[in-house]
Amino acid sequence: MNSPKDDPGNIVIRTERVSKSFPGVKALKALDFEVTRGEVHALCGENGAGKSTLMKTIVREYIEEEGNIFIEGQNVKDLGIRGVQELGLSLIHQDLNLIPMLTVAQNICLGREPVKWLGKIDWKAMHKMADRFLAEVTSEIDVEDLVENLSISQQQLVSIARSLVNSPRILILDEPTARLDQKASDEFFAFLERAKEKNLTVVYISHRLEEIYRICDRVTVLRDGRKIITEQTEALPKTELVKHMLGREITQQVPKEHVPIGDTMLSVTNLFPKEKGEDIGFELKSGEILGIVGSIGAGKSEVARAIFGADPKQKGDIHVSGLKVRINTPQDALRHGLALIPEERRAQGLVGNESVRRNITLAALKKKFCAGPSWINQDLEIKTVKEYISTLAIATPTTEQEVQFLSGGTQQKVVVAKWLMSDSNVYMFDEPTKGIDVGGKYDIYKLIVELARKGSGVIFISNELTEVLSLCDRVLVMFRGRIIKELETEATNREEVLYYVMGGRDYAESANNAKRGH
Repeated sequence: MNSPKDDPGNIVIRTERVSKSFPGVKALKALDFEVTRGEVHALCGENGAGKSTLMKTIVREYIEEEGNIFIEGQNVKDLGIRGVQELGLSLIHQDLNLIPMLTVAQNICLGREPVKWLGKIDWKAMHKMADRFLAEVTSEIDVEDLVENLSISQQQLVSIARSLVNSPRILILDEPTARLDQKASDEFFAFLERAKEKNLTVVYISHRLEEIYRICDRVTVLRDGRKIITEQTEALPKTELVKHMLGREITQQVPKEHVPIGDTMLSVTNLFPKEKGEDIGFELKSGEILGIVGSIGAGKSEVARAIFGADPKQKGDIHVSGLKVRINTPQDALRHGLALIPEERRAQGLVGNESVRRNITLAALKKKFCAGPSWINQDLEIKTVKEYISTLAIATPTTEQEVQFLSGGTQQKVVVAKWLMSDSNVYMFDEPTKGIDVGGKYDIYKLIVELARKGSGVIFISNELTEVLSLCDRVLVMFRGRIIKELETEATNREEVLYYVMGGRDYAESANNAKRGH
């Protein structure tokens, strides 16, 4: 017996042989795709598979070269973004697109502000309106707060709330949990469960397999711009899903191996980052992978950026291989063998209108490719970049492709390649797998393990506890700017780490009584 969702009248999104190209890239190839009313439909695939391109084409941010798109049975060929919104469709991007200097209420109601006589904004009504939509996803944000004062996790929830203002019947979520901490994620999934009860249709783009199997009814896999399969989620084992995404099998998700732990490479004492963090101290040894975890806003990125000289610090001592060093700028850090792969790749790690080649060689240009004051050995540069493209499986048609035309996950791989080329001794990876597909994650894990095997020290900052516990030797837990617990990964588990991430045991006895004596 067919379910109501099998009725053709219940198809709310349908594409017929849709194709879309960018310079040097065929992003979508005669792609057919259907979403039925009231389902949560996962869209999966490697970085560059065409997921975000398909969704942006459906909402008319991009225009297809061939094919047709139907929403609620209506061909949208002649509609713009606003016209599609009026059909009840809303897209939440990977990039937040919020205005930092405006309040939460102003961002949520932007373009939909309630007005009084003579067109004046009704501020009281706007705050009430924003409160109503924000309450759908969280109860812990004040609508009068400035967005720039919120954590990244809170900003993501504001972005989701803003998408609800148009009362959408179809919601497209592109990596919605990439910026969410554990508490915000729980609030978000509670919202999705309520949305399903209200028959809201959701297209869910994510690389996190556990989320797909937690919330999604069906899954469609794209590869190289083509649809590979659509199947009921419960009928598709994870190993099969990964195989369809990659076109190959991965038997080991995190390729950890035990390597000899050597001498101390990096020592940090009494570090007070300017923005967030206090009395930070730890050591990192040769061959060691040290995890740092904590909720979004705990201060993890601030510590890494202060060590690297990307942000100023109030005070603190840094020793590299036993020698005290002064690091006030990233150039100082590079000279002392430190590298930072930042979390916010577009803002902090890339030059968007430059080529893949120039981005990858940026940190090592003078060291490796300058044969004189004004001459670059371009043949060597291209040859080396091609090797990194192959090793990291960077989905780019040529070395000269502008990075702004690559997918978000592929851009992340370019940032990783840039800092790997620096030949540093200490590598700090800040959320390196955020927005990366399962195959790309595996490639990055292998590279990190290889760095440790060759004797580098690695700091691995991540919100994904599974990968931290599988990859790292030790883990430092941060809470409200302090390191409150150090754990050996072989002697702990996810539940214990999560307990301290949430501030357990009275902030680990107030960070060991402020390190005994402060």
